[in-house]
Amino acid sequence: MKKILLIMLCLFLSSACFAQTEHGIITNKRGLVLQALDNGALGYICPKWALDNDDCSSGQFVYFNFNLDFVDNQRFSIPKNYYFYADGVYKYVNRENISKTVRKIELYSKD
Repeated sequence: MKKILLIMLCLFLSSACFAQTEHGIITNKRGLVLQALDNGALGYICPKWALDNDDCSSGQFVYFNFNLDFVDNQRFSIPKNYYFYADGVYKYVNRENISKTVRKIELYSKD
């Protein structure tokens, strides 16, 4: 019985730690910009329990495909009537000249 409760607790905690999606809609409302780009930014979707930037770095690494006048190391929240939507992938080349792929995140209004 203890093992089953421990497994259920681990499953619950793992689902609470990362961005939750339902048909592309992500329920988390906060992000951390790692690097601002011309039309968006590379960064993290902060887990719901994140308190500071170090906690956000354990979230999902993504490309924000919208521009809110991002700057490097900026933490932001989106308004209640908006939501993140995972819409495709973004490819980039990192400092080591290796091609990487991350989720592309759009910002949509609930209206």
